Amino acid sequence: MRIKILLIAVLFIAASPLFAQTTLKIGHVNVQELVQKHPDTDSIHTVIEQEAKDMEDIYAEMLQQQQDKMEAFEAESEGYSDFMRKTKQEELLTLSQKIQTFNQTAQQQIRQHNIELLQPVYNEVNETIKKVAKENKFTYILDVSGGTLAYISPDSEDITARVLEELNK
Repeated sequence: MRIKILLIAVLFIAASPLFAQTTLKIGHVNVQELVQKHPDTDSIHTVIEQEAKDMEDIYAEMLQQQQDKMEAFEAESEGYSDFMRKTKQEELLTLSQKIQTFNQTAQQQIRQHNIELLQPVYNEVNETIKKVAKENKFTYILDVSGGTLAYISPDSEDITARVLEELNK
């Protein structure tokens, strides 16, 4: 029985260096920087900026119409009956609500379209990070752009430049 225990202990001690030799290779990357420097990002921003400008133009036009109607109401309201005055006020209120709804919906659509256009860029960045990590035998790659890392060792290798180089190929 002692021989079996001794044999197991010797095997365990002999096998320990094999397990200890497995080292972790940790790197980090700035995903936001990669997305900003991605070749497609400028054209995506151009599309979104044009859409935002178009929406702003429509919004400004709606505000001008509201202003014109408000001025007309103020100029003519003394000649209105109570019923007519109340009707015109309700029309102005409805128009104001319509303008607010348009503005909120337009902003949501622009944000959503921006997300939709950038999603393939994020996907490509993530795939490229995986490729570079595999080629360089990294165990973990941490994204430092989120700001949630408490500590980054000086031994952690920044692969942002490598990934950017690969993206630009």
